[in-house]
Amino acid sequence: MRAKLIASGLVLTLLGGCATISESRFNPLNWFGPSEPAPVATAADGSAVIVLPTLSPRKGYPELIDTRPLAPQITDVQVVRSASGAIVTATALVPSLGYYDAQLVRAESDSASTLVFDYRLRPPQKSVGTGNAAQRRIPAAYSISTPELAGIRAIIVRGANGARQVRR
Repeated sequence: MRAKLIASGLVLTLLGGCATISESRFNPLNWFGPSEPAPVATAADGSAVIVLPTLSPRKGYPELIDTRPLAPQITDVQVVRSASGAIVTATALVPSLGYYDAQLVRAESDSASTLVFDYRLRPPQKSVGTGNAAQRRIPAAYSISTPELAGIRAIIVRGANGARQVRR
């Protein structure tokens, strides 16, 4: 064991000194190239800002449109305090089994003191059993941070056939 360790140490030392290994990408000292100047822009206050290349596409990201319909009926909305703010939980009652991809999606509100959510979910592709009412309840949740929660007096969750709200 000792002889193998000494032999492998000698081989690595000899290979490290070879010109072809010292200039190759196998040498960890050559993983980054030499330094080069970086473009710098000036901010409005006169400070220097480093300009980094972006990884986003040149034409921008495509606008994604949510095609999921609103939940047929919202049965319950609860707001529970958490360490980071609050968690809004809404329950929807669907007409049959098989609904999936449930999510509370934040919507535009006409008041600064009201948060509005749309309860969206995807219906099943093919007909599935009806099941009982307990099996057809689907919960969805949304976490709100403490700064977002400041000044909010009402939270409304909208569905296709109405909405439910919780007030402070």
